Amino acid sequence: MTYQIPSSPVVSETEEKKSRFICWLGPVTDKTAFQHQLKQIRQQYPDASHHCTALIIGNPANPTMMQSDDDGEPGGSAGRPMLELLLKQGVGNVGAIVTRYFGGTKLGVGGLMRAYRGSVGAALQAMPLESFVPLQQASVCCDFAQESRLRFLVARHQGSCGQADYASKVTVSISLPQDQWQSLRELLLAEAFEFQD
Repeated sequence: MTYQIPSSPVVSETEEKKSRFICWLGPVTDKTAFQHQLKQIRQQYPDASHHCTALIIGNPANPTMMQSDDDGEPGGSAGRPMLELLLKQGVGNVGAIVTRYFGGTKLGVGGLMRAYRGSVGAALQAMPLESFVPLQQASVCCDFAQESRLRFLVARHQGSCGQADYASKVTVSISLPQDQWQSLRELLLAEAFEFQD
């Protein structure tokens, strides 16, 4: 299934009753890289009141991992609204870090939720997105005479052929969009191609 991912990070700033909200929003493919980014932002803004986070790894419809953190704000007032907005917008492989400088006026839980969600929303509007198409990898064995047919079928399913090993049979590495995999697999099995583990 295709979904949107960030193509590069953005930083945006919003204000709510004199509190500053600085949002870093960018591509993330693993938790360790996200923790490293958070550490850098904590060092960049050491006197900030809070550094709230939201993280989605993988497809937002069925994430490999998702998490949020309120970093001392009232429970559910920061990280969760940030995460919910990213899920609603259908963005995957994304991390959000919102740094807050307290402006002297308490916002209340509802105000905090709107402010943190608004900060991520402003960054989302500025962020360039691209479509991510998950790929399926496989190795297919065939007779020499079938190789050109295999390459034709893979290309017809928007895939590509990689390395080919020639021994008693030809083994070809293929890669194609996951949504094309099932129909190609059925065709190949019907034509007596073999799959290698």
